[in-house]
Amino acid sequence: MPVSSQDFRHGMRHLAAGVCLITTGVAPERGGLIATAVMSLTAEPAQLVVAINETASAFPLILRNRCFAVHVLGQDHRALADVFTGRTGVNGDDRFRDVPWETLATGAPVLPGALVTFDCVLKGQMPVATHSLLIGGVEAVSVAAGQTPLLYFESAWAALTQG
Repeated sequence: MPVSSQDFRHGMRHLAAGVCLITTGVAPERGGLIATAVMSLTAEPAQLVVAINETASAFPLILRNRCFAVHVLGQDHRALADVFTGRTGVNGDDRFRDVPWETLATGAPVLPGALVTFDCVLKGQMPVATHSLLIGGVEAVSVAAGQTPLLYFESAWAALTQG
């Protein structure tokens, strides 16, 4: 018998994950969300995969725009991560108001100072239950070294300690 969704979620809370901000669109129709299910797919060509809940407000925007940016967030991005999770009650394009966003190759909004940003064109989509796996072809990469990554562990933001 399959495990219950409650037991699965309880177990997954113990899997520490990097926190990524996914963004798409052009003002005044930008969207974004926080994701922890991001992985590299291939190096040649450079591709990654993001799992996104199809009920997320940014999901149809990504499909319409055919591009998105994946930002690996640092410890100093906690407040921004709260905004893009919806914890602050800010929605839609208003989530972008307090940051001077830039663009790279695709035109998707890019967060200056993210640990790394992958600017992607949408290469494919595979629906899986409540989510879709989106394949992004990486068109540009921007790295800001010297930061500590923001993690998600046991339903809270966490820090990486090296030791």
